[in-house]
Amino acid sequence: MPQRAMRPVLALLSGVLLVLGGCLSTPSTRFYWLPTLTDGASPAVRGARALTIGVGPVTLPPYLDRPQIVTRASHVQLHLAEFEQWAASLQDTVARVLAENLSLLMPTARVVLQPWPQTTEMDQQVLLEVTQFDRTMEGEAVLVARWSLLGATGQELTRRTARCSAPAGGPEYEATVTAMGRTLEALSRDIAATVQSLAHQAPMRESVSVCAPREVRVSCR
Repeated sequence: MPQRAMRPVLALLSGVLLVLGGCLSTPSTRFYWLPTLTDGASPAVRGARALTIGVGPVTLPPYLDRPQIVTRASHVQLHLAEFEQWAASLQDTVARVLAENLSLLMPTARVVLQPWPQTTEMDQQVLLEVTQFDRTMEGEAVLVARWSLLGATGQELTRRTARCSAPAGGPEYEATVTAMGRTLEALSRDIAATVQSLAHQAPMRESVSVCAPREVRVSCR
């Protein structure tokens, strides 16, 4: 085929390749980190005596502790966002954010994450088991967790179940993660208040937590 006749064919092939290249391009992955206490949030506990608080173990169900952010598509179906992911293990992130929140809420306390040195003497230890931490079909971020406090000798001081929810304010994943951070802030405030109130108590009490941070709608069961 003459070279002049080849030019239209080559131009057509180039156009096809450009279209295919555009179709095959992969969207960039966005990474998210749970926020700690909102700016300007004041400590919930004032005048607290110096305590050493251990945080951990913190556990999440396997369906949540994955890179993809999980939302609920229906009552029986979950959606895993392939290109909207956590910047680190969600289980480790929840533990670290909880510890940082408690440090901010109780400035006089020493808060350490598990594992800590065997020589560290704890006044209280926070155990947290998360059973739900996602965005619902109704557009709310929901955190459901069972948590307990252990005393200095390992005795259980209290055991609670909390359900904290916050409106996401939009379908964007940034709004979802921000609302999830607010539910964790709600739980952190409840734990901080309970730690201080039980600092001098020993008997175990079992109840349902009421989380009540500012601008976060909360329901409990």
